[in-house]
Amino acid sequence: MIHLKYILVSVFLSTALTQSVCALEPLPPEENAAFLNSVHEIIGCESCHLTDTPDHIPRKEIPQICGDCHPNPIKDYQQSVHWNTSPPAAVCTDCHGSHNITLVRRPDSKAYRSLVCGTCHIGPKEQFDRGPHREAMEKTGALACASCHSNHNVQRPTIAQIEPACLQCHTQNSPAFQMGQHVENLFTNVRDTLALASGHLAHADSLGMNTRRPEETLHEARAGFTRARLVWHSLNTTEIETETHAAASLAQQASENASDLLSSHHLRRLGLVLAWAVILANILLLYLKKRRLEKPQN
Repeated sequence: MIHLKYILVSVFLSTALTQSVCALEPLPPEENAAFLNSVHEIIGCESCHLTDTPDHIPRKEIPQICGDCHPNPIKDYQQSVHWNTSPPAAVCTDCHGSHNITLVRRPDSKAYRSLVCGTCHIGPKEQFDRGPHREAMEKTGALACASCHSNHNVQRPTIAQIEPACLQCHTQNSPAFQMGQHVENLFTNVRDTLALASGHLAHADSLGMNTRRPEETLHEARAGFTRARLVWHSLNTTEIETETHAAASLAQQASENASDLLSSHHLRRLGLVLAWAVILANILLLYLKKRRLEKPQN
């Protein structure tokens, strides 16, 4: 009797599972073959396509579904720039694939060596391919982008964040690390000059002054700094210096133009004050003269 009960329960669960799976739209043959070769083949369709979700899982729900089995990666991901936008800039399937997910250490994995980052970040990837890091990382099999930027907890890059990654491969007294310090000084100079120019222009704009031309110059400076940060991925010192010097020069020009506008504004205000002082003085003199003329003669 007990055996019969277990058999009935097993049949019921098997039937329910079959109905659940069959309710899903079948995958195309190639995609189904990729799924059968994936790491998720062992858990089956129903682990992601729950009974209360449609066949096509909404993009915004993918991180939570993946996070049910991968809590640590999802915790890091939710602190990243890829998550902190609406909608998210990138979700798990963008980097790992959907039905064709394989171990990231396998060459057939979409996320193999983090080269998938170049799908969205085309400029940095093109510059990276020009530089020495590509050859070195190919020889060692190291991660490409993720070696410096992390994989799930990706933040907006700053020197402070990238420097520890440099120290994983380069000692502080090595030429490579010193080159990085040189670039840090170049970038810091550009940022400081851009900040100064922005402050002057904001002040001039608040006074109602026409800042169109210096704003255009400042825009060119920011674009130049963006190019410098892209070229940084190639580690070409000459090109980095060229771009940073050009950007700093334009930012300095914008700052000087804004300063000239502010100086002109102050001179006009001073001139206006002096003009009113002269007018009031004349009015006072005329008033005193009138009083003297109107005073009765003895």
